[in-house]
Amino acid sequence: MKPGSLFTLRLAFLALAGSFAAAGHAQWSSDAADNLVVGDAAGGTTQPKIVAAPDGGFYVSWFADASGYDVRLQRLDAGGHELWPHDGVLVADRDYSFTYDYGLAVDAAGNAYVSFNCCANGADDEHIAVSRVLADGTPAWGANGLTVSAPASTEAVYNAYVTATTDGDIVVAWSADGGVRAQKLDPAGNALWAANGVLLDQPGGVKLLGGVQPGLGGDAIVSWSNQNGPTRILRAQKLAAADGAPQWGGGTAVRVFGVGNLQAGYYPPSIADGAGGGVFWDYDAIGLVQNARVQHIDADGNLLLGTDGVLATTDTTSAHLGTVASWDAASGSIYVVWNDYLNSGGADYDGVSAQRIDSSGARAWGDTGKVLVPLTDATDGTHVISQLTALPTPDGVLAGWVTGAIPAANQPLTVARLDAAGDYVWATHTVAVKTDRYTGRMTGTVGSDGFAAYAWQDGGNGDDATIRVQNLNLDGTLGVSIIDEIFVDGFDG
Repeated sequence: MKPGSLFTLRLAFLALAGSFAAAGHAQWSSDAADNLVVGDAAGGTTQPKIVAAPDGGFYVSWFADASGYDVRLQRLDAGGHELWPHDGVLVADRDYSFTYDYGLAVDAAGNAYVSFNCCANGADDEHIAVSRVLADGTPAWGANGLTVSAPASTEAVYNAYVTATTDGDIVVAWSADGGVRAQKLDPAGNALWAANGVLLDQPGGVKLLGGVQPGLGGDAIVSWSNQNGPTRILRAQKLAAADGAPQWGGGTAVRVFGVGNLQAGYYPPSIADGAGGGVFWDYDAIGLVQNARVQHIDADGNLLLGTDGVLATTDTTSAHLGTVASWDAASGSIYVVWNDYLNSGGADYDGVSAQRIDSSGARAWGDTGKVLVPLTDATDGTHVISQLTALPTPDGVLAGWVTGAIPAANQPLTVARLDAAGDYVWATHTVAVKTDRYTGRMTGTVGSDGFAAYAWQDGGNGDDATIRVQNLNLDGTLGVSIIDEIFVDGFDG
């Protein structure tokens, strides 16, 4: 580049920077105390989700509290710019006084799918719906989406999740009084399986859906907490692409872990392994001992890590809770993060640990894993650990946790990047992704450009609660530089 061109470019830099500032040009923040706000409607917002789009950007969804927990959706580009009007587009106009969990997914073409309860608590026609939202914000399946379940007057419905499948369709699954149900839809919204969804009712017991993930060839894997009396067991089943017929266990869902009892109201999700199987995790109890555990099931329903799965730690001096995990398909490793908890002498102690389980099921970071936060007195709420995240990197994991609970005024999100050996990648060991105000319902994902993005409810549960998002680059920095903005398409000099 010629010196004159460089000088001109520097002037353009300054002018562009000034115009961004003057216009309030929203993008990823570089300030952990002032993250990007995507939802701040009067009355408060809650329950965000974030998924990566194929163009390097993200979709973020949430509920708007004041208007009956309406479902809203925003699209961000890779730079964190809102591509639709602030506060997003309306996906469903609802009249709810409380919420069930819901689903958000994206297909290979960049269309978003949201699955949810619709549209009023206790109404005879309450049902599960799924909405397809195009990249320009258009609701392709109309206001409030398509109905996939029977009405509540026939069968009550609860939480619902959705996934894109490898054949270009989607599968939506939900909890119902009769069991777990699932339906497959093509891009035009045509139902491809039995009316009101195929029913998964074996073995018997109450079923609470944990997740739905793609297999191969258009099939899907569904998992749930199966409660029969006081026993709660994690189960999984693969559904055939053509008709939703169960493929594992001769029609009876596979028991993911041969031991352990799930906590009431806990139904852990799962991850597709990219080869037709899935990766599963939980925290469970055997007597008074609470364990962090993982399992890998192949495309044929075989338990690759043994009948009982693998414990992430053999430590028995504290409880191990809040398990989350990420999957590295290249090495066959499962990265696990959990909350260590101890009550001693009337005081509560919280900590964070992590582990890599290799493809053979060995604990690569020692039998007790790597301590990220040592057990610390959390009795007054200041050092309570919650809202763990585990996001994949090319050679390890981004392990995240929120510190503090009410009445602690600030509840920061801290993230550590660990490599395959369990060593810290960043010189500072950890990075603060957000620092100020209350934090709720933390979630995260990794974009197609390789960096992470987090979304959460910010500022408590009142009318002032907002939805904020923040990127985290793999070098531990936040935000996008002006240089990146200018050179996104390159230049000739």
